[in-house]
Amino acid sequence: MESAPIAVEPVMAIKIGDRKRVSRWVITAMLAAGGCMPAFGQKVEQDSIPAQRVTPAQRVTPSTEQSQLSPATPTQELPIPESRLPLADPIRLPDANAENPGAAAESGMIEDDGSPELVPPPALTVADVIASVYRSFPEIIRAREQARLANGLLLEAYGAYDTKLKAETLNEPTGFYENYRHGIGLARQNWWGGNVSAGYRVGRGEFQPWYLERETEVGGEFKLGYIQPLLQGFAIDPQRLAVFQASLERQAADPILQQAILETARDAIMAYWAWVASGATLSAQQDLLRFAETRGRQFEELLKVGAAAEIDVVLNQQLIAERRGNVIKAEQKYRANALKLSVFLRDEQGQPLLPDDDWLLPYYPVIDTLPDIDVQQEIVSALQRRPEPRRLQIELRQLSLDRQLARNQFLPRLDFIIEGSQDFGGAATSSDDKGEFVLVVGAASEVPIPRRKARGKIQSTSAKIVQKSEKLRLQRDKISVELQTAISNLILASEIVEQALLAFEAAVDTRDRYEIAFTRGLIDLISLNLLEIKAAESEVKLIEARQSWFAELAAYQAAAGLDPMEQANVLIQLPLDDSDPSASNEEQIDVNQLEQDIRRRAGGVRQRPGQQPPPQQ
Repeated sequence: MESAPIAVEPVMAIKIGDRKRVSRWVITAMLAAGGCMPAFGQKVEQDSIPAQRVTPAQRVTPSTEQSQLSPATPTQELPIPESRLPLADPIRLPDANAENPGAAAESGMIEDDGSPELVPPPALTVADVIASVYRSFPEIIRAREQARLANGLLLEAYGAYDTKLKAETLNEPTGFYENYRHGIGLARQNWWGGNVSAGYRVGRGEFQPWYLERETEVGGEFKLGYIQPLLQGFAIDPQRLAVFQASLERQAADPILQQAILETARDAIMAYWAWVASGATLSAQQDLLRFAETRGRQFEELLKVGAAAEIDVVLNQQLIAERRGNVIKAEQKYRANALKLSVFLRDEQGQPLLPDDDWLLPYYPVIDTLPDIDVQQEIVSALQRRPEPRRLQIELRQLSLDRQLARNQFLPRLDFIIEGSQDFGGAATSSDDKGEFVLVVGAASEVPIPRRKARGKIQSTSAKIVQKSEKLRLQRDKISVELQTAISNLILASEIVEQALLAFEAAVDTRDRYEIAFTRGLIDLISLNLLEIKAAESEVKLIEARQSWFAELAAYQAAAGLDPMEQANVLIQLPLDDSDPSASNEEQIDVNQLEQDIRRRAGGVRQRPGQQPPPQQ
């Protein structure tokens, strides 16, 4: 059911003449890659996520809801309009009920008892969809968990440097040599690859002659030891590499999240404008159907009094059936796009939320000529903002660390060892040979002669570094081409919108003229039908051109690496284009001249400049 236009005072009081200047300023701000739009790279916190809005009435105020990607940068406070303009279908053809209040009352659009009209709900904006994506979209939630995953890996890597408590008790209660040994100690690996240990042990009983070192004095033995690698394992070792790699994984969590937001937001914006465009297309097909239905009722009344031919009634019934089929097809596409949009639009529980028909925008925002863009500066700024190069650079650093470890493992292993022990208490044996302080100092070395493992690791990591470097270079080239393509497409899409609007205005003017000619009996219904279909096709092309413009704008924003939430908040400040190119201009048409033109065209007579029209017969 359609809602009648309701007079609501616009929140954004912008004169029609000033709208293009305002829209030009806003579009300039949106295209300023290094200007008011903060770059990606700020750490994302859970508290900085915009609140979920289930309906468009629950607006996000930019002064309180900060961008998820740059919470440290204050967002410019922008007014959020609630009902900026009367809620009507976008780019609407004249309503058949406008001249028939009774029919409008029957459809529920106007109250017959004189009660005040109901204020429709505010329209769903692209900022609402982006805020929902930030809050509840599964892909964003999954990417956000990457930071927690990396923190867990880093904590796990640091576990290699935990102080370890060791304890043992080894007993031989049977046999010829009965003895009991107990020990406890601490051990820890330091940052430079060394190991320090300290402990206490006690040995009692009879020991084999070849295991006399297991025996201690009555008070037991305290021991302190330290091992330090001097070549292999000194500059880097697997434990430190794991810490470095986990730290880089934590740094990579931000680019991963930013890439997910850019890609998801671009898809969400595309789905949003596809939904808006399909709704406008459905409205255009419904208006075309209403023309035929209204004309059909008029034909039936005229047929009753003998003022119309039955063939016209039958032909109009055929047009009604064809146009009703087109309405069904348009509604099918509209419902499909609404379902696609519900994937990105979610409620407080994170479940898909099907947009209501009343949430459609009343009009498209004003599209003005784009300002001049410094392409080279845009490319430089995009390379700094886009997450893909930073992620590849982090991967390059990880490979460099792998190669550094491989080169270190190519060195021979040479460890410095020092150990001191002291027994306490009375003598355990008659020889009393355990009471002196014992110091052990030495070195241990080991090296595999071919060292194929280290050499193979160096070779493989070097090749991976070259591969990753070339991938980074290719990614930068792709970003450059993608941005240039987006800018070119956006400029051309603006020109396409301009030409489509001119074509639509001309088609509407032609249709209006032929409607007058039809009422005067100068043309038949078939000719009028062709003109009405042509006007409807021109309207659909204009809708598609506007959808394409906003889709190309979303592609440009993603290519430039701009914050989608910031861009959406700026986009809703564009004034809405409430001009109606489909409005009838019958009062401006010279009926006499139109009649002469129709007759000349029907008779094949071409009038030369300055020549008087031929006399009517």
